[in-house]
Amino acid sequence: MARTEPADKQTPAAHGARPGSGVRAMPIMAMARFGRLMYYQGWDVDLARMCVDPEYACERLATAHTSSDERLRHHAMALFATYDRNRALHAHH
Repeated sequence: MARTEPADKQTPAAHGARPGSGVRAMPIMAMARFGRLMYYQGWDVDLARMCVDPEYACERLATAHTSSDERLRHHAMALFATYDRNRALHAHH
């Protein structure tokens, strides 16, 4: 069974982000599909943490990209592109 982080480690503040400062608008359905496909591979993913912890998100996306499941690799690449667009938007603010 997949291991999950304690609730106190899942909040933005627990990851060094001010509330609302690191939250990216991510496609909810794509994130849910990604989480489900990761689960099918036996890999844990904290979707909320992916929105506030870029290092964690990149690590999970990289792991997904090593999968033999073509759908998971596709979703990982699409989400990575979304992160790139968001980083560019945040760099201009």
